[in-house]
Amino acid sequence: MGTAIPPLLSLLQSQHHKPDLLRLVDALCASGRAAEAHHRASLFLLSAAPRIDARAADALLRRLLRARAPLLTLRLLQAAALVPSPANHNRLLALLCRADPPQVLVLLAHRLHLRMRVPPSAASYAALLDGYARVADPRAAQKLLDEMPERGLVPSSLARSFLVKAFLRARDVDSAMDLVDNHLWPTMAGEEPQEITNAAFANLVQCLCAEGFFHVVFRIAKEMPQRWCHVADEFAYAQMIDSLCRAGQHHGASRIVYIMRKGGLCPSAVSYNCIVHGLSTSPKPGACLRAHQLVMEGTHFGYRPREVTYKVLVDELCRENELSKAKDVLQLMLQPTIQHGQEEGRDAADEARTRIYNVFLRALRAVDNPSEQLGVLVSMLQAGCKPDVITMNTVIHGFCKSGRAQEARRILDDMLNGKFCAPDVVTFTTLISGYMDAGDHAEALNVLHSLMPRHRCSPTVITYNCVLKGLFGLGQVDAAMQVLEEMSANNVAADSVTHTVVIKGLCDAGQLDKAKELWDNVIWPSGIHDDYVYSAIFRGLCKQRKVEQACDFLYELVDCGVAPSIVCYNILIDAACKQGLKKLAYQLVKEMKRNGLAPDAVTWRILGKLHHYEEEEQEEGHQLPTPDVDRSSADDRLKPLVLTKEMPSLPPLSSSKDAYEVDNNNNSTSETEEEVGYLTDTANNNKAEAEEVGCSTKITVEEPPDNTETTRGTKIDKGDIIWGGGLKKPDNQSLIREPLSKVAKKVFGML
Repeated sequence: MGTAIPPLLSLLQSQHHKPDLLRLVDALCASGRAAEAHHRASLFLLSAAPRIDARAADALLRRLLRARAPLLTLRLLQAAALVPSPANHNRLLALLCRADPPQVLVLLAHRLHLRMRVPPSAASYAALLDGYARVADPRAAQKLLDEMPERGLVPSSLARSFLVKAFLRARDVDSAMDLVDNHLWPTMAGEEPQEITNAAFANLVQCLCAEGFFHVVFRIAKEMPQRWCHVADEFAYAQMIDSLCRAGQHHGASRIVYIMRKGGLCPSAVSYNCIVHGLSTSPKPGACLRAHQLVMEGTHFGYRPREVTYKVLVDELCRENELSKAKDVLQLMLQPTIQHGQEEGRDAADEARTRIYNVFLRALRAVDNPSEQLGVLVSMLQAGCKPDVITMNTVIHGFCKSGRAQEARRILDDMLNGKFCAPDVVTFTTLISGYMDAGDHAEALNVLHSLMPRHRCSPTVITYNCVLKGLFGLGQVDAAMQVLEEMSANNVAADSVTHTVVIKGLCDAGQLDKAKELWDNVIWPSGIHDDYVYSAIFRGLCKQRKVEQACDFLYELVDCGVAPSIVCYNILIDAACKQGLKKLAYQLVKEMKRNGLAPDAVTWRILGKLHHYEEEEQEEGHQLPTPDVDRSSADDRLKPLVLTKEMPSLPPLSSSKDAYEVDNNNNSTSETEEEVGYLTDTANNNKAEAEEVGCSTKITVEEPPDNTETTRGTKIDKGDIIWGGGLKKPDNQSLIREPLSKVAKKVFGML
């Protein structure tokens, strides 16, 4: 018996369209390419409009709505003159009311609602009421609610909860509470489906917590008026806890737990764990201690933290140096929770105990006392729990971090002798890093060249990166370059971290020629370079006071399609300010803005230091020298660096605008005003607010003086990166910093 073909696919096949159009639209919407998905759907609908039926078009619209691009879908409906099904219509209304900017899109949703060719349902009004509640327009929401009986619909408790939300967002608390007491609770007590009643109560609690009316939530928790509305106490308390935790009020959520316990109820494991996890990750002082208290109290009704909550809790307790409390949580987690009669159960229990120990050992890193980790390892062995390689690596890392590499080596020897599990590449890499931090590069190279090959463990790129970083940090440049050659000979591909470490090490050692040769012959042809590599190059050039050549390198990167991050620009701006090159600093700011980057707080702070230096010089009667920066001068240049491979030009990333936008012309506006009166009031209010904001935020930006022209006009050969001698000007000024507000005022006036 053959497989039945879906109706839409058979329709597409009969109309000579590809049967995978639906899958294509799904894939485009899932990948965020909503504009392309709507474009292809519009081509199909407009070409097949005379023959396509409503069912097939509605199936396509249902997939387009998954992209959550309501403006594109609305324009498609208008262009193809389609009538969506009530379900798709209501979902489009909901998406329009939840999108940004809400003021405009709610009006469009209301216009679509008024032009609907089928009678609206309660879901349509609920979507619109939610939209007007988001824009804090209770008058429009009230008119919609009064309009429902005229359409033969009874306002439900969920619809009235949206009106309460509108009053609360408009900060009309008296009207909101009057509506709750006199209308919402009686409506919920009526004969409504339990799902609607629960949704109305959940919407009310969420709105109260989101708007900060926590005292009302606590009053509801004590008086429990929803009991007369057939809302279950467990559901009500769980909703309060969830809403308070979403609002960041985990202490308030624990207060709900006490109210529950006083009433003889116990919170669910999910709700209680949500409170403990939130307190464990809270930046408030003492929050982790409160979480520990709740964990200990939860043992009375069988609570046990989840492993992810246990991890963050013991991490915070160890950071607070509360080891005894952290050990209490460890013992609680080690209590058996599965039966040991079965072999599979025993294996799973052993793995879980080992994992719990590993989490605690990792948390002890914050204490910076490897003896504590060693004590936990001993207790782990005494309890009959077998440590794995992660356990041993954590202990070895603790000793290496505290500078006790020899003791870490003894643990590794025990692993090699069979007392513990066999080591892996992470174990050797950790020990090598410990030797390098202790300054013993000979032992580190011995582990790399002798110990690892003897035990058939091949080093990875991370191992070589640790060796290179340690050797460059100890000044062993030649040995580091030999390790780099060995890495290439062993067919271990270098990554961007490798290139960053080598460039930084060579620049710190003053060997710019080798750094240029490495960039020219290895890094750029490999295509493995990122902002960290660029930053290392910029810092190396600026450290040698070669700011102009660093700028040449920046411009060459931009011309080749590379987009350096704001960190790279800040490095150059800081170097220019330290050398008193005010003109060059502002040229870099203009170049940064031209490339789509906005100055951040670090940029303003750097420029503020420059203005502070100027003020100090003026007070002393000296002017800050502003040299004429000539980037084409051959005196300050080294020999140009010619790349062996031409830098490929990368295509610019163009921001594609949506091909479908809702027309807001005069005809549609007047038509909307005729359809409903209070829409124009809302639109006028929004327009007045926009005009007021526009007037209040108007800033007059002065043009920079003529001597701040960009240096992009300098001729640079394609593929040349100029690194040479820069201007050398001492920077002996103090580092007193001004407030950011004062700095921003000065800089905004000069840009």
